[in-house]
Formats: sequence, structure tokens, C-alpha cells
Amino acid sequence: MKNPVILLTWVVLLSGIHMLALAADNKGLLPVNRDGFETGDWRNFRPHYAGNATDWIRPNFSINQVDPIDGDFSLRWSSDDKHHHWFMLSNAFYLAKPVKVTVDFRVSGEAQDFEAGLLLMQSKVEYAGIKVSNKRAELFKEGNTTIEHTGKEINLLPGTIYTLSVSILDDNLFRTEVMEKESGRVMAGFESYSFIAPQAVSLYVSTGNDSNTIIDFDNIAADAAAYIMPAGKYVRSPQFVVLPRLPDVAQEQGNWVGGQSTMLDDGEFKMWYRIRDNQVRGRGYGYARSSDGLNWEKYEQNPIFTHHPDYLSNEKISVLKVDGLYRAWYAVDTGDNKWYTAYATSEDGLSWEQHGLVIDETYCKDAVVIYLDGIYYLYSIKDDTRIGVYTSENGIDFINQNTIEIGVHAHVAAFYDKSTGLFHLYSTAGYNGVNHAISTNGIDFGFFTNVMNPSAVGLDDWDQAGVTYLSFITDAHGHVGNASSLPFYYQARNHWDNNIPGWRFHGGERVVLGGKYEGLYLGVPTRIHPGQIYKYESFPFMVPKAEGFSVAVLRPVRIVIDSYNPDKDLVATGRLEPISTAPRRTQVQLKAERLAPGKSYVLLLDNEKMAESLADFNGTAFFTIPVQQDGEKSFRLLRK
Repeated sequence: MKNPVILLTWVVLLSGIHMLALAADNKGLLPVNRDGFETGDWRNFRPHYAGNATDWIRPNFSINQVDPIDGDFSLRWSSDDKHHHWFMLSNAFYLAKPVKVTVDFRVSGEAQDFEAGLLLMQSKVEYAGIKVSNKRAELFKEGNTTIEHTGKEINLLPGTIYTLSVSILDDNLFRTEVMEKESGRVMAGFESYSFIAPQAVSLYVSTGNDSNTIIDFDNIAADAAAYIMPAGKYVRSPQFVVLPRLPDVAQEQGNWVGGQSTMLDDGEFKMWYRIRDNQVRGRGYGYARSSDGLNWEKYEQNPIFTHHPDYLSNEKISVLKVDGLYRAWYAVDTGDNKWYTAYATSEDGLSWEQHGLVIDETYCKDAVVIYLDGIYYLYSIKDDTRIGVYTSENGIDFINQNTIEIGVHAHVAAFYDKSTGLFHLYSTAGYNGVNHAISTNGIDFGFFTNVMNPSAVGLDDWDQAGVTYLSFITDAHGHVGNASSLPFYYQARNHWDNNIPGWRFHGGERVVLGGKYEGLYLGVPTRIHPGQIYKYESFPFMVPKAEGFSVAVLRPVRIVIDSYNPDKDLVATGRLEPISTAPRRTQVQLKAERLAPGKSYVLLLDNEKMAESLADFNGTAFFTIPVQQDGEKSFRLLRK
């Protein structure tokens, strides 16, 4: 147990050139699409074995801070006495076509018996790119592409910095080249067609067992089409990792973070998470805090507590703050895969007192807890393939109220929606993706429907459990204000490869950001399509919603809501612009709610009165206007 009087110091986790940054004036997240490894790690990447070895081989990636290509760090590959083929891939980039990706690289050592490359990947078996050796450059492809194996003789010099580039245009024209960076001289270039839909960027390395080659990579950059995010869908953030797996355990590989619990408490984002290594599994729990939910500071004295010596390991944690006391429910293993739920309390969320088991059932694991009206609702994995539903009046003595058959091992997530009075329950992983059900009483749930699945390739591409351990940003009791604005974190887990001898040596897990949003958000440019289909031009993480304002169109229109306050005389301001290719006017319908019943409201377009409407007894008014296809127009909604 940590001494509560210890002066708190923190490790700041900034994301360097790939920093999680908000759009201007905090109007949502935009893709950065740059990574120079300036965080001192490779948090946005993970190695994937591409060879044919039947034994287990460790990848030899590290961070070079002695003589980096640029900045303070580069990603380094070092050869050894084994034959290696590796992809170092990432789906933390936005890659909508047309897209061009570049990376700088440098070869040193003997610079013999090696290949280095850059790829765009649709899956682990569908990709297109370029690879080079010291004597040759050639196209590198697999799967859905018409590219022929074309090559050209070149001469790469040790110590010289080169740039690889790969691009795919809207018409599927594929181009790639290798260039000497300082002079700008193109040494080889190829052009063909590829029909892949890029989902990930990948570096490629291959070295022989007699090679003494070192390859450094730096300045990965992707220039892609404008970011578009569909409303109403559970999606990954355009900026990905918020909590990397290092440096909780002093190992370069094989340690995890995840199984997290998150809340927004007293204006601060707080996260408790499980730490694991590749030796004894659960190594206790870590704590991190954030002022914006994006850039997190890990507590330097982690782990804040470890499981009791009677147990062999620990897993997911769920933390609430009730009556001023932090309360944690967490999973512990007594051996032979027998999991139980234990309980601990804390005055400050850092120094914890453990109270032992609260549910003495074999295999009650990875609980999530909600507190409402004097009752604790606990949801957990039960008997490996089911979800157990429990209630308690004190958070200690629980009664099993329901058991839901899932059929596979699946982690749980849950929250209570204050706007609707509904409980939301999720099963995650187990080859079924993320599935969602709702309940009016927190005990009896309806149908589960699929809402999210693992990526085809990337940090979360494990088909069994790529997206798992969801934790929503709730208040201290596990509630959200409105489920139509639903940011969440999840543990990203990637596909096991390279004959890894068990999950202990996997070591790819980290915490990433996702969300599901509906409606319109202040300052977030939104494309409205017929049928009230909304598509955002930024990810509206923690952006205020224009609650009660909606738009319908007959042809596509782009709209930005700058302000919306139904209690003021100036109710709304914004801009709209038809984006249809049809050279005619289009109809735009606006609906404003929460207005003063019986009052009259006027809609102005470029200061010209276009419509007037009387708010009905519910405080709702509709406005229908024609909009000409001649550029952006400002609008104002006024109380008359």
C-alpha cells in the first residue's frame, strides 16, 4: 500500500508529433497523420510477423535516441542471427483516398542482406507498396491489386537518408518511389493500379541470419482526403492511443495496459487500469489522470495497489465514488482459472484498503458497477460464457438477480443514461465483436445487437477480441448525461502471430479512444444528406451539443452550428452551404426545440428573412427554406 502522504509526482504522457490535438477552438478531433516516434516509443504501431518460421522469433524493434534521423527519436530495426520478416503496422492514421504516405529511412552497419519497405494495407493479406534492398527497388503487393512485380536496379549507400512514398488516387492509380532525401533525386518509381481500400500503414523489414544491418525509420506522414465520420456509429477516434503500454513494467515487450475504469470527477478525467507482464500476469493497478481526456499523466508511484498474496493474478477494475469514498471491484485469480470479485476502498483514489471477496462464486470476473438510488448494480463474466447480474445495497453483499447466456467468453461494459432512465449493457470480444442491449430496470435486458467489430488490420485486429474492455466516460456513479454523445475508451488487442507460446508474451495491448455521436455539435462542420444522415468533419469528443436543433434536406448540405441557446432572443447562429453537384436550389428544413411555447421565431439567411414560425405547446418550431447553390450562407434564428 502506498503512503498517502507521499508527494505526488507524475509522468506526463505527451504524444509528440502525433499528439492528440483538438481542432481549432476545441471543435473536435482531426487526424494528425504524422508520427516521428517523438514520444520515445511506438505506441501507434505493432509488429506483425510476415515470415514462415515455425519457431517463435522476437521482433528486434527499439527506439534510437543516440543518432536519430530527425528530432530526438527514430524507430530502429536491428538484425541478429535469425532470418526476419516483419510488418510494423498501424491503423492510427486516416487513409481515405486519395492518400499518399511517406517515411524516411537510413541503413547502417554492413547494409547487406536486407529489405526495407512501406505499404498501404487493406488487411494482412491485401496490400501494395514498395520495398528496397541495397541494389534493387521493386513493387511489393499481395491480394486485391493489378500490380505486376516490377523492379529497378539502384544503389543504396549506408548512412544516407532516403524517402519511400506510396499513394493511391481516387481512380485507383497507384504510385510509389524511393528518393534520396537531401538531393530530391528519384532513384526508382513505379505506377500501376491497385483496388485496395487502405486501412493501415506498414513499414516492412527483412534481414538474413548473416546480416549485420541496422535500419532506422522516421517522419511517417500520411496526406489523405478530408476526414469524415458517420453519425450514430461506434467508431475509432481519428487520433488513437491515449494510454500506451509502457513504462508500467520494465520490459520492452510483453506487458499490457487495459481493463480500465474511467470517470469524469470534479472536472478531471480519472482512469484506473490493470497492469500485466509476461511473467506473472496481473501486476496490480495503475492510475492516470487528464485535464482533457486525451493527454494522460500516469501516476509515478504505480502500481497504486497489487492483489493480495493469496491470489495469483488480477484483471479488470471498476471504480465508483459514492458518499465521498472511492470504491473498487476487481477480478482476482486463485489458480486454475478460478476468478472472483474482490472489493477495496480509498479516500483519494490512490491509497487503497482491500476488503477481500464480495462475490464468492467461482468465475465471477471483470465486474462493472453502477450506483443508482441506493442500489449497486454489478455486471460480470459468470461461469466463463455468461453475464451475471447482481445487486447490493452496500456494494459488498450481492444477490444474483439474472444470468444472461452469451455462449462465449466476453467482457462486460455498462452505464446508466440519465436522459432516458435506461441501463446500457455491452458484451465485448468472444468472436462476436461489441454487442449492446438495454434495460429499464437494470436486471432484465432485451436483445443484444452488434455495434462494433475489430479492425481488419492494425492495433485492434484480433478477430476474437480486438475491441474489448470498453469503459465509458461516466460520472462518479457510472452514469452518462445522454447516450447520444458517447465517448469511450477500449483495450485494443491485436492478432497473435509468429507462433507465440501463449498470451503471456503477446504484449500489444494499449488503451485507445472511440465514440458514438448523434445530432449536431457546436462548431463541428456536418454534412447533412437526405434521410437525416449526418457525417461529421471532425470527431466531436467533448464538444457541446446543439441539443434540440436538427436539420433535414432533400440534397446534401454542409452546416456549422456556431451557437444554440433556446432561452435567448438570438437562439441560433451558423452557416450552411449546399454541396450537391446539382445546379439548382435545394430545400432545407430546420427544427428547433425547447423554445418558448406560443412565441414567434424568425429565420434569417444572410440577414434576409426567409421564414417565420410559431413554437407549438411543446416549444417546437419548424422552418423550411430554399437555398441556392451559390456558396456558404450565414443564418440566424431570432425570437420575435
